[in-house]
Amino acid sequence: MPALSPVQLHKQLKSGDFARVYLFYGEESYLKQVYADRLARACVTPGMEGFNHKKYDATDGAPFSEVLDAAETLPAFGGYMCVVACDYALDSLSASDKARLDAYLADPNENAVLLFWQDEVRVDPKKSAKWRGILEAVSKCGTAVAFDRLDMPSLTKTLRDGAAKRGCALDAAQARYLAETVGNDLHRLLGELEKLCAYKQGGGEISKADIDAVVTRSLEANVFDLTRALSAGNCARALSVLEKLLQDKEKPELILGTIVGAYVDMYRVKLALEAGEQSTAPAKFFQYKGREFRLRNAARDANALPADALRRALDLCTAADRALKTGGAPASLVLERLLVQLAALFAGKRR
Repeated sequence: MPALSPVQLHKQLKSGDFARVYLFYGEESYLKQVYADRLARACVTPGMEGFNHKKYDATDGAPFSEVLDAAETLPAFGGYMCVVACDYALDSLSASDKARLDAYLADPNENAVLLFWQDEVRVDPKKSAKWRGILEAVSKCGTAVAFDRLDMPSLTKTLRDGAAKRGCALDAAQARYLAETVGNDLHRLLGELEKLCAYKQGGGEISKADIDAVVTRSLEANVFDLTRALSAGNCARALSVLEKLLQDKEKPELILGTIVGAYVDMYRVKLALEAGEQSTAPAKFFQYKGREFRLRNAARDANALPADALRRALDLCTAADRALKTGGAPASLVLERLLVQLAALFAGKRR
């Protein structure tokens, strides 16, 4: 059976025509959880969940053999036996477990639905021949579903629909702003939407002011404010944002990594523009799905800075990274020094 998209999986579950084996993977943890729950509800006879719905988690130490033992069991009182195996590294099983998995995939139990749910375990078929082999084996008796981050139009629709279900209104512009402020993790976004609707007391239009008042800004959004301040020549503002991040106990390594990411975005956009391409061109070659706004933000700042200044900015970030790793100076001092160096660099380079 070919791989399915989440939309195709939704239709399959509604039809009741289940595959014998599923493999869920990808970055969007919230959707994996939602569809794992939907799969169990759809294939297990109501009232028989205690008998026919079994879940095993590798992080709890449950042996892989128990997963297949359960999958080979007949369901009680009809329906299907639904077995969920979370975070078993199928690419690094013992020889005996792999042999048993291969045998099961070659002849799965017709009365069971076995779900391999990879949340912490990363599945990368592009780089791993083992994972390609596993996906191919699963496809012969079941299907794989990649739950990637939603793109901005999909995020916007999901947020607007979520607000409407909670009795509030959220227009497209504010939905995009909410996603840009929080990031593209759907679980966190819906949590912030819940806060917003509670703040509006269950009704009314959600405004930008409401979002600014209630929502917890992501590290990425704060760093965007920081780098934008540097690009505008406002070092004091950038240092103020950094101080707040450190007060909030953000890890210096994550702060620096996010700063580096912002300048990488700017550099990519700058090279695209100089080559006569659109600012969105880097999305053809790099992973920006659900984060397209980063390129739009990068274009605003990169427009005023030459490519050589952005290259030098990345060199300064690399030096700061080495300084953090060697531990020769306090992390806060390393980051403050970097911001001052970047401000000085851009001072004479803005167009």
